[in-house]
Amino acid sequence: MAPTAHSPAPKLASIEAARALAALAVVLMHATHLMRVPQFTGHIALGGVFDFGYVGVDFFFVLSGFIITFVHHAELGRGAARWPGYLWKRFVRVFPIYWLVLAMTAGPSMLSRLLAGRTPVSELGSDDLPGTLLLWIGAKEPEYVGVAWSLQYEVLFYLSFCVLLLHLRGGLAVYGLWAALVVAQAFGALPDALPLKLGDPHCLQFLMGVATGLVARRATLPLIPRQAWLVGAAFVAAVLYERLGPQGAHAFGGRVALGLASALVLGTLVAMERRNAVRVPAALARLGAVSYSLYLAHCLLINIVLALLAKAGLYRALPEAVTFAIAVVAAVVGGWLIGRWLELPVVAWLRRRTAPRMAPATVTTG
Repeated sequence: MAPTAHSPAPKLASIEAARALAALAVVLMHATHLMRVPQFTGHIALGGVFDFGYVGVDFFFVLSGFIITFVHHAELGRGAARWPGYLWKRFVRVFPIYWLVLAMTAGPSMLSRLLAGRTPVSELGSDDLPGTLLLWIGAKEPEYVGVAWSLQYEVLFYLSFCVLLLHLRGGLAVYGLWAALVVAQAFGALPDALPLKLGDPHCLQFLMGVATGLVARRATLPLIPRQAWLVGAAFVAAVLYERLGPQGAHAFGGRVALGLASALVLGTLVAMERRNAVRVPAALARLGAVSYSLYLAHCLLINIVLALLAKAGLYRALPEAVTFAIAVVAAVVGGWLIGRWLELPVVAWLRRRTAPRMAPATVTTG
């Protein structure tokens, strides 16, 4: 039976698990790269075996479009009255924990400058503030929290989603035009690049996620024998094409392939969930629930662990793989603790205490 237009959005443990795996891929890649600085290994660790890990971010962009469409489906086309509650939920989801990690990252540097009698924010100009504090994509990329560049896209995507809340068909028309312009820019058919990075392939990945979320909420997705294996193989093929294809890494073709494969993964997981055909380890689902904290804090945590190992004289005494494993485990545990004891309680408290009053809407996650 197909879900109705206003049925509650169910909890999907497999989606949380997929989110955890995507975050872990990014952590593994960054751990090997953070070890390459001269005071540590001086080269990318483990021969760069995890260099593909950035595809986790591509998956996140598709997942972002899927999640907000799947969760806020009952509010689509309900008018501007839905904006305050929706935007508040997005703000609470993104900014408090980001500002916390930003303070944890920038704080020691600023404190050391202050103690030395220097201006504590001398490395941060006024033109950096919109991009760093407010994650505005029209400004510079964020300072201190390197992975926050992707959050600038997320904020843009969340703002754009207001058009679907305002008017569903009109919003879909705008999104269709947006997708066409991204393709046109990729093939050089536009005189100039679109502003605010609206022509970036990551935008197309987000739109693929929106389309997947709409279909998942309005139709019964098919599930054929061995579909999970086939879709998994398709995702691996997309990763190989992105990494080894003739277009080169980070090109339009690879981004499209990863976006389509990610959409297939999400659609398949929804189909399997509805048929009770998938089980995931509870620990992996719990890690997925705090994957945002892990994503934001892992570079800081890895650098702290590597610095401590170096200061203790253990960095070069231990095998490279052991050092790498210690850093990754510490980042995962630390990210989980931040998420479990800071992110989730703060988000729940803010949503419960200060969300703008609005008509009831079914929201179970996001």
